[in-house]
Amino acid sequence: MLALLQTLLDIIRLRKGPDAIPHSTVLLAIVVAFWLFVEILGGLIVPRFGGLSASGLAITLLGLVIFALLATLDGRNARMLQMLTAMIGCGAIFAFVLTLVLAVALRLQQFALVPLLALLSVWSVTLFSVIVEGHILSRTLERPRPVGVIAAFLVFALQFYLSATFNPSSAAAA
Repeated sequence: MLALLQTLLDIIRLRKGPDAIPHSTVLLAIVVAFWLFVEILGGLIVPRFGGLSASGLAITLLGLVIFALLATLDGRNARMLQMLTAMIGCGAIFAFVLTLVLAVALRLQQFALVPLLALLSVWSVTLFSVIVEGHILSRTLERPRPVGVIAAFLVFALQFYLSATFNPSSAAAA
């Protein structure tokens, strides 16, 4: 388990790709369970910002389907499981970091600069997570990193638009 976490952290640091993760449905199930745990924990710790919702889950799944479709269209079906495991696992780590940032920000919100710093932190982590998704996609497709990052930003833009459409109050807060 620690080896999987270390591999995911190496992927986040852009040192490894999804090919470093073994091709295993058990590992995929583990990272999905970890992701669900982090989302539920986020809902408990930061109820205003975290937690699972039907629209959030659908939007997340849509992003994964688009990435899977890109891999399929490029003929990389054999790498699909590793790509999805890396994306969901890294996403869970980023979600955990965002939960911690928001929990600390809400705890210290009486200080003047904390809301601004929290907003900058949330957007920094979010944008870096898109770069990591692009890195994972580019390594899966064996394409230059900018190609994967551009594709990941397009998927993120679609997800952000859909999220703002289904949850207008959360988009206004961002």
